[in-house]
Amino acid sequence: MNSAARGLLAGLLMFVAPHLAQAGTTVITHGYAINATQPPVWTLTMAKAILAAAGDPSNCGAIGGTTPVGSVFVYAPDVGSWDFYCGSNTSNGEIVLVFNWAEESDGADTGGTQGFAEAAADALYAALRDPQLAGNFAGLDLLAGDVHFIGHSRGAVVNSDCVERLAVAGIAVDQVTSLDPHPVDGTLDNPLGPLDWGDRAPVTWTNIGFTDNYWRADGGGFPAYFDFDGMPLDVDLDLDLGAAIEGPGDFDPVYEHIETHAWYHGTIDLAATNDGDGTQIDNEALTSWYDFGGVPARDRTGFYYSAIAQGARPGLVSGVDPAWSPYEIYNGDFEIVDGSGVNLGVGYAGWRFHGGDKAGIATPWSSLSPPAGSTYYLTLSPGTNTQSLTHNRLYVDDSVGVLELMRRVALPSANDRLQIVLSDGAVETVIADVDLTAATGWELASFSVPAANVGRTQTLRFALDGGGDGVEAVVDLDDLHFVPEPCGLLTLAVGSVGLIALARRREVGRERIRD
Repeated sequence: MNSAARGLLAGLLMFVAPHLAQAGTTVITHGYAINATQPPVWTLTMAKAILAAAGDPSNCGAIGGTTPVGSVFVYAPDVGSWDFYCGSNTSNGEIVLVFNWAEESDGADTGGTQGFAEAAADALYAALRDPQLAGNFAGLDLLAGDVHFIGHSRGAVVNSDCVERLAVAGIAVDQVTSLDPHPVDGTLDNPLGPLDWGDRAPVTWTNIGFTDNYWRADGGGFPAYFDFDGMPLDVDLDLDLGAAIEGPGDFDPVYEHIETHAWYHGTIDLAATNDGDGTQIDNEALTSWYDFGGVPARDRTGFYYSAIAQGARPGLVSGVDPAWSPYEIYNGDFEIVDGSGVNLGVGYAGWRFHGGDKAGIATPWSSLSPPAGSTYYLTLSPGTNTQSLTHNRLYVDDSVGVLELMRRVALPSANDRLQIVLSDGAVETVIADVDLTAATGWELASFSVPAANVGRTQTLRFALDGGGDGVEAVVDLDDLHFVPEPCGLLTLAVGSVGLIALARRREVGRERIRD
């Protein structure tokens, strides 16, 4: 899609007369977090600062007697819920979401390390489309107002992959901010060598109103190669912070990657001297982080361009059309392979950390006699840790009608059955219960997906059931994907066209708030 068409689409979000700081949703996604299970503290401090900028006088509810405005939630990857952290107990202001993908963000895994950033994006997409919120927030549409994604390092990769999915669904995003984006794709510096975990560089998708990127790169060399480089992007505003953060007064050459998100924090809270997580703001001896080296003044950059701060935005770049399919089951073809990293072998992205149970499953991936066009496939066989496997939570698009896969019964059994189960965590729906009495070659199998399970976030489990006598069968599965109802593709297309048409009517409004 060209820049003119993207401008029309973006206008849908940007037209407000007058353009006031209205309640919306901000998503903060951290990057690499070594040996961690929780998001870094700076994400929570930033979340509070955003609420304050949006009008919350209470420091996220920490000051007694002051009514909080807006709320902060943290994603719980084990159960898929957004857990209340601080602020108002009703949706009376900005919603700030801190996405937690800490456990897999450092790449540590018993199998291949590839694909976990996009798998996390898949889970984030599901958590935004069908959010699990308790109490007064139950049923809240997180995507109804202005949506702003902020991502640091690999978190910028996660956000971009999530926004691509929103683009396919016809959901507009007001702003995507990247802070020192560092896709682990084998091209950027690393003290361990050019690792490639299959990350994709962030993209300006056609559904985004405004994209901005703040980055620096030291070029490697000792000791700077311990400090991960960011990178420029094709965005509306691409600002190199190097002259300010890495100027002649720089006495901490291995912290600039971290200082980039602290720099952005300083544009949210103009009085902040640190990011709440041990990093000082504007701490160079001979230079300033702001109003220096091509970097604008502190109150005229960074968060200044958000819908909350209402700063006038630069012009548009051409957007990229999304390629993801809403009928994809991530790594449902079992073909994600790490061929060059520390953990060589098949990858379990999509099957671990967000409701998937690969952590407790012995290696079930096989490569002997795969179906045509495939290398790896899933084998379910007798054993405590090999006779079932659950996919991460995923959003089942409301146009889905069928689950389709390739199946082979390698070893039949008179009593065993293959069961396929969709679950929302509370209700399990068996969509297939197939006998395994005869051996078969590879064959295409299709199973209807009930209407009650579409437009919902679900886990997808494949399991052998022995009927109480123990499992004896061996079954191979491959190429798992959804298929739309006959009218499903039309519904999806009409939604996107309608969004563009409405944006076309609002383009005049967008011109009022642009340079």
